[in-house]
Amino acid sequence: MTTTKAIKNNWALLRFSILFISFAQREVSAQTFDVIIDTDLGGDPDDIQSLFRAVHYSDVLKIKGIISTPNTDIELHPWDTVPHTILIKDWIKRIDVDQLRTNGYNDLMTESELLSLVKAGSNKPGNPSTAKSSEGSQWIVDIAKNYTKENPLYILVWGSMTTTAQALFDAPDIAGNIRMYYISSSNTLHDPASRDFVFEFMQNQYPELWWIENGILPKGTHETFRGVYQSGIQDGEWGYTRFTAANIRNHGSTHNGLFKEKCGDVFPLANYPKHSLKEGDSPSILYLIAPVIGQLGNVNDPTQESWGGQFRHFNKDRYPNYYVDLDKSPEECQYTIGKWRYDVMNDWKLRWDRYDTN
Repeated sequence: MTTTKAIKNNWALLRFSILFISFAQREVSAQTFDVIIDTDLGGDPDDIQSLFRAVHYSDVLKIKGIISTPNTDIELHPWDTVPHTILIKDWIKRIDVDQLRTNGYNDLMTESELLSLVKAGSNKPGNPSTAKSSEGSQWIVDIAKNYTKENPLYILVWGSMTTTAQALFDAPDIAGNIRMYYISSSNTLHDPASRDFVFEFMQNQYPELWWIENGILPKGTHETFRGVYQSGIQDGEWGYTRFTAANIRNHGSTHNGLFKEKCGDVFPLANYPKHSLKEGDSPSILYLIAPVIGQLGNVNDPTQESWGGQFRHFNKDRYPNYYVDLDKSPEECQYTIGKWRYDVMNDWKLRWDRYDTN
């Protein structure tokens, strides 16, 4: 009897453990983050690559706006005759997220939702001013006012800070409601004035401004964000020049015949490095999805390890929420993302497979 009773007790404990784990997993998977994407899509196609990833993870990232922002290198790229908002909408249609929803992934945002959120930001780089407000900067202000420090809106800046800086200029009171993850480096060189405005805003008006500056100047000295493609495992299908052919081409849909090709077959490759899956802005996405998908990191603490990189305080006493690249070599900074490359890319590989499976 004792043995039988012990078996029953153990079985009950096992069932409880399974139920607890299942409940915990549901709780984790239910976690979402509201974001606005401020992108210079229309320059190097790596912004398009990151847009694909953002939409594929829109079960975790609840997108509240996609804002176009200027790119001073636009003359070097073939998209320069097309308004950026049109480009963004065309690529959203190409992604065909509704096909994924039809296949059972109903937590993803709908195409109509995403299209309605595309807004035109600033036209030219430079300091914000009363004459430079745009549809996009006003959208950021209007949306940010619905949030709080405890329930923040994340702004993922994939280009210069032009439009986001304008929003802070127009409505300084939103500063406590937002958290920014900014891909710096070349984007700062495209518009140093807007980045400097944000820093001076933090310095003089709101020292508690929350932001990660990934890729502080001088250019090339750290650039943690480049770890998303040029660090970590690069063997076989995981290489940044081979992943697309192995796991993206021949995937996707034609949007019920709206396009001739599947979206995976027109997925663009970056200009530099040539023919690469670069998605240099994706660390901002990975930072938010890491605790949900990878059970790694804490969005409230950028000093912890994360798929989106690991960072340090610039000056904790003066600016408690401003984080920059680690004080290490570029290779060491980039490896804080690259060390997780298999997990990051394998999960995206599985999400591309969703076009073909229920």
